[in-house]
Amino acid sequence: MDVRQTLICFFFFTALRGRNTGLINAEIISTGTEGGNITVGCKFNFSARKKIFCKEPCEEGDILIETEDVTAQSGRYSITYTEGAYPVRSTVLYVSITKLTKSDAGKYRCGLHRYLTPSSYQDIEIRVEEAPISSKPNVTLKPLSASVPSASTQTTTQLSSSTGSYTPSSASPEGTQQSQREQTPAAATGVLLYVRLTLVIMIIVLSTAVLIICRKSEPKKPSVEAVYANITEANRVSEEIREEDEESRTPPLEMSAV
Repeated sequence: MDVRQTLICFFFFTALRGRNTGLINAEIISTGTEGGNITVGCKFNFSARKKIFCKEPCEEGDILIETEDVTAQSGRYSITYTEGAYPVRSTVLYVSITKLTKSDAGKYRCGLHRYLTPSSYQDIEIRVEEAPISSKPNVTLKPLSASVPSASTQTTTQLSSSTGSYTPSSASPEGTQQSQREQTPAAATGVLLYVRLTLVIMIIVLSTAVLIICRKSEPKKPSVEAVYANITEANRVSEEIREEDEESRTPPLEMSAV
């Protein structure tokens, strides 16, 4: 009978003490980053069946999770309950919020609701900081040149050396694809040079043919010697005609006196 009374008194005074505190820490302050996740552990001396996670003032519309299960989730809010054994191990109620926003900052409360003994609650203050802005390096694309293959090969070798293993660039599929991409501009340059050379030859041949045709179509001009010969022949002919004309004339008749 004395042992029973002693146990009853022990639990009674423990319950009275738990009415005031009932937890390990009075308040927890936790800071998270905007867009990240945050988890806070609420420690209690004694276990309970009903778990509550709410936002102050924890009225009807402020209760985020209220369950008797070990784990529960409601949207971005979730809880995980780990029962302990007083005074060896504390009972912990983990509360989590994912994808933090600025509106999540404020005061919350996690608690264990008991029916026969007083309930235990713990206050939480969550602060949300802005996410750091990552600076992006400015990348400038350089035109492809003859020194690109050696530079890319050197870069691949240095990256492989930094990881502690050396792998030739030609042995990897990425190196093969890169060499093929490097050979493609060279082949295109050779084809372009061949096309240009063909066009130049065709232009030269066509120009020569047009020049020959134009020269053949021009009328031939008589040379100076031919013109002089023609003039001499014409003079000779005119002189002969003149002599024949003089010879053909009838001599004048002489009248003799009888």
